[in-house]
Amino acid sequence: MKNLKLLIITITFLFTTEKSFSQMMPPEPIKSPLLESMMGTWVSDPYQMMGANMTDEVVHTMILNGQFMEIDVSSKADNGFTYLGKILIAPNTDGSLSGTAYDIFGKKGITNYTGIPDGNKVTMSGSNDMMSETREIIINGNTMTHNVTFDFKGMPQEKVTILYKKKN
Repeated sequence: MKNLKLLIITITFLFTTEKSFSQMMPPEPIKSPLLESMMGTWVSDPYQMMGANMTDEVVHTMILNGQFMEIDVSSKADNGFTYLGKILIAPNTDGSLSGTAYDIFGKKGITNYTGIPDGNKVTMSGSNDMMSETREIIINGNTMTHNVTFDFKGMPQEKVTILYKKKN
């Protein structure tokens, strides 16, 4: 009788632990040709932004078991200003993208994005307390083009085209 109870307890334990561990397994990494084409370090050609010449370096990596794309942004202006930001993008089950950007402007600069991929292009829209933006991103091999429209509150609309080249 003792052996039968021990056997039942052991079998019950094995079944419940298998289910417990299977629920804790992370999902497979996201598979997206568009996101994969964006991975790496990109450096922009100089461009005009709010009266200054800017140059960007952006680093795209997949993080947390390939579930999110992290983008680190560093922009330097010829007037000495440096902009820093971090963006986290998550692919959604319907194929769209959503994410949040954090930058040196603190809570006022937190931007929530949504995006619609289409082949080698994605159109992202975002807004925060200071502005709204629409960003069309086109990947063509080792070049990436951002066509951006900024609507800063209390300022004229600004349209910028930024051309990036893949560094690695």
